Order: sequence, then C-alpha cells, then structure tokens
Amino acid sequence: MRPRNRSPRRHGVAAIELAVVTILFLVPLIIGVWETGRIIHVKQVVSNAAREGARLAGQAYVIRSDGNHIQIKRDSGSPSVREVVVGYLRASGLNVTADDVTINFQFITPRTTPYYPIPGLDPPGTNYGAGSLPPEPCYGEKGQVFTLTVSVPWNKVRWINLGVLRPNRIEFTVTWQMLTDDSFQVNTTLPTW
Repeated sequence: MRPRNRSPRRHGVAAIELAVVTILFLVPLIIGVWETGRIIHVKQVVSNAAREGARLAGQAYVIRSDGNHIQIKRDSGSPSVREVVVGYLRASGLNVTADDVTINFQFITPRTTPYYPIPGLDPPGTNYGAGSLPPEPCYGEKGQVFTLTVSVPWNKVRWINLGVLRPNRIEFTVTWQMLTDDSFQVNTTLPTW
C-alpha cells in the first residue's frame, strides 16, 4: 500500500508568484530601460545640434546670394547659432523653444592678430586686439579654437515622469576651430564677358 501525500494542494501559487515578480521586478526594469533609452536619444540629438551650431559658428560669416556678408552671432541675426541649434532640435522631434535652450559660446585661444571693424558690418568702435577673446563667432580668426555648449532642460524633453532617472539638464560641449577664409582682394580690372 502506498502512503498518502498529506501536503495541502497549492493551486494558483505559480500565477501569484509570477504576478509579484512582474510587478516588483519586470515593470520597474522596463521603465528604467525606457527612460535610459530616452536620455541616450536626447543626448545624441543635443550633441548633433551642438555640432551643427559649431559648424556655423566656425564660418564667422556667410555670403548671401546677393553678395552681402552676414555675420554669424550667437543669439542675433539670421542665421545665428541659436537659430540653427533650436531648428535642429525641433527637426529631431524635441519640443523646445529658443528660451528653453541654453547656448554658451566661448573662445579658448586668443586672437593672434587684431580685428579691425568691417565698414557696413561692424558697429563703430568694434575692435579686438591681439590676445583678446571676442564674444561672438564673427570676430574670430582662422584657426582660433572655441567651445560651444548646448543644454536643454530634461523636464521639457522627457516622455514619462516616473522619477526613475532625474537629471536636471542634458548638455553637450563641442570644441571646434574657426574655419574662416583667408583675406583676399577681388581684382575688379579683369575683363568679363
């Protein structure tokens, strides 16, 4: 004769254990992976926006199709570094305004030659001597090194607010070099056809 198993039946215990494990471990893990992925995505977008802004700042000025020179400044004019950075961020799907984005432009190396104002472009009295660190990209010289930092508040770009990860800002700093053209004079006596 076989002995009887006197242990009580455990119907549904596995289902309850699975529910507890899912609620306590899997759901927070999935949310953490989701928020980490969003931070990585936003960091990549901000870094690309900083590179685009630095690329524009490195030109110092652009020439429009009508032949006019446009100085590149951090916050004013069109195009400006801020306009390009905010445009890139918005085109990448981040819902930010120009006021949300913090941009810090700073030369690292000083000018080696003085900057003299360009008539019609610079306000009178604009002069940056050798050894100076001008405040705007348009006053840089070829080869001068600068940094551009772009920062956006995390609360403006996050998808969910569960508080697993709570950075204040997402920022990226790029170091770039001025790529302005060497000065040249156009020979106006050349014949045209």
